[in-house]
Amino acid sequence: MTTNSEFDLDRYLRASGATKPELFDWNRPQPRLDDEALFCLAYMMDIESHTIVYLRELLSTAIVRDPQITAFLSCWSYEEFFHSLLLRRFLQGQGVAIDDRRFSELRRRRSLADKIIVPIGRFVSHVTRHFPAVHMTWGAINEFSTLSGYQAVIARTDPAAGDNPALLTTILNRIIKDERRHFAFYFNQARLRLRARPARRLTSFLVRRFWTPVGVTVRGDSSMRRVCAFMFPKDGGLSAMSSLDAKIGGLPGLEWFDMGRLYAMSTRRMLGIDAPAAMGRIPVGHAA
Repeated sequence: MTTNSEFDLDRYLRASGATKPELFDWNRPQPRLDDEALFCLAYMMDIESHTIVYLRELLSTAIVRDPQITAFLSCWSYEEFFHSLLLRRFLQGQGVAIDDRRFSELRRRRSLADKIIVPIGRFVSHVTRHFPAVHMTWGAINEFSTLSGYQAVIARTDPAAGDNPALLTTILNRIIKDERRHFAFYFNQARLRLRARPARRLTSFLVRRFWTPVGVTVRGDSSMRRVCAFMFPKDGGLSAMSSLDAKIGGLPGLEWFDMGRLYAMSTRRMLGIDAPAAMGRIPVGHAA
């Protein structure tokens, strides 16, 4: 499918670029965050660092033949690497010990979901031209979830930022700027590629059966629920995930999408308001 006439890829690429550590004043005082905030940031660092693995899996599918998507993925992977680097440096400034073995271990693991989803995606991509619609929709869901998560961390750690934001807030706002561009690409490409009825049917089928919140296949469902409990205390998760559902529901054929709200409701039932305590104290550096 050719969409060059409807999407200005050159403009997108001109706006891309890494958010590098030298952009920030690391000597600014950094108040010590609590363990739940640090656990959340470590989770996000791990997921950002795992982008290279996602890229490897994607490039084993027929996606590699789409020049627009591969151009985007090249920038996406580069920018996500620096997101991980920024979070790693911040965590180290908080006294969290992190070394490369952490990332090697995460990349060595393959969850049951990965063992199922990756081969299915590879197969589907080679038997239908509509697999990019699935990929773009999946990416839109995950990027909107991610930027919403970063916004929630700011609200939880620096609620009165105003004109004098904390260092973490400054870092996360820059990351959010990148994530918004990523989301815009995925969402607009999904909207174009879902015009075909077969693309809508295929995407709905695969998303319904295989989508999980971003990072679950890397860090596990219990870690994701602990992160959600920190980001969205009380009813915040329902509100945030309903916003995700409404956004994704604007895509052709995805009007039914309510998986964010359902996940938030199940988390609330399982963990309740005091979710982190119910989960037990898990060390911040733990990669499980």
